[in-house]
Amino acid sequence: MKMPSTLFTLAARHVFPVEGGPIADASVSVADGRIVRVGVAAEGPAVDLDLGNAAIVPGFVNAHTHLDLGPIAPANGDGPEDEVDWLRRVVEGRRAGRPGDGAEASRRNVLASVRAGTTLIADTTFGGQSWDAVAEAPLRGVVFSELIGLNRLRGLETSGSAFEWLAKHPLDPDDPDPTTRAGLSPHAPYSTAGWLYHRAATSKRPLSTHLAEMPEETELLEHKTGRLRTFLEDLGAWDDGWDPIGPRPADYIRRGDLRQADWIVAHGNYIDPSEFWQFRPEAAPDGQRVAVAYCPRTHARFGHAPHPYRAMLDRGIVVCLGTDSLASAPSLSILDEIRALRRLDPSASGELLLTMATLFGAWALRSDDLTGSLKPGKSADLAVVALPDRDEADPYTLLLESDLPVVATMFRGEFVHGPRA
Repeated sequence: MKMPSTLFTLAARHVFPVEGGPIADASVSVADGRIVRVGVAAEGPAVDLDLGNAAIVPGFVNAHTHLDLGPIAPANGDGPEDEVDWLRRVVEGRRAGRPGDGAEASRRNVLASVRAGTTLIADTTFGGQSWDAVAEAPLRGVVFSELIGLNRLRGLETSGSAFEWLAKHPLDPDDPDPTTRAGLSPHAPYSTAGWLYHRAATSKRPLSTHLAEMPEETELLEHKTGRLRTFLEDLGAWDDGWDPIGPRPADYIRRGDLRQADWIVAHGNYIDPSEFWQFRPEAAPDGQRVAVAYCPRTHARFGHAPHPYRAMLDRGIVVCLGTDSLASAPSLSILDEIRALRRLDPSASGELLLTMATLFGAWALRSDDLTGSLKPGKSADLAVVALPDRDEADPYTLLLESDLPVVATMFRGEFVHGPRA
């Protein structure tokens, strides 16, 4: 639904601005795609649309996903799954797929993301194949094209195609609000030669990488042994001449020119506390941004040790949230992720979880001046979540301890999913 350029006001039981506490019986006023007021409804302009027993929250930010992947059923029912075995099944699925499958899945999954209230997404994909889907969808996005290969021939192939793709999507210095931006993703230390990481850093584009994802990764970096090596040998992807950038995962974003890039660190499950300082914003020499994208339900699927996200936050690391993919999580909903995380860690405050799901991800993707909170002057990007018919002393409990869905999504002041989309 296209909103008029004149003032339009939405009201709901609760508004959660993020940069400020929850407001009961509140309204959000929008004009020309921007938020112009957030406050108590009775004190503001006449309400044009009363959403009733619902919460208005900033549009969710999915800081790490793979839109091109489809569902892969757990191998062990409800029990923890071995991640290396799961990787084998992902590779087998990709090799058995047809050309165009990834692009088709991306179109389907990005629209599901919009329906889940996502208004900013960071997608990692091979060959940039999700670009058209993300660019055509009503949300902001950063599409990271993967670079992969331990041996030089494979690395030259993937980096050549990635940089060719990147050249087709240049930055426009005159566009203050590009809806879609292009970046690069050296896949992971266990699959990608160090020179590919350094070459990606020369692009001056946003970068993303899977890092400290599993214990087997650290073993491979330190000793060149273990189940990941066997996995790579079985695929024909191992290179006897490979030398890692360093023995620690942090070396892959903090050695030399790698310090000069923005990084989304996907997962970060096994970052040692002694290395936390490497991920703090002030560790970057020229204002580069580094954030960890924690994927709670994927983390739980593989039975990893408890994620150190609380300790990271305490040490000043920005931790945002991702869904990973339908191959490892049951949905692409960030709301589902924070509800799952609340069940895993009941001590986590609602304020913290909602901030991780919105403003922290927007910061990591350099969009926090545009989105990530409900604040006058920002883009009118928001999600509307149905609330249960009960009272709670803490309004966040209504949002997080419920299974009620997102019922509407607004992007740039227009409803793109219900109630009038």
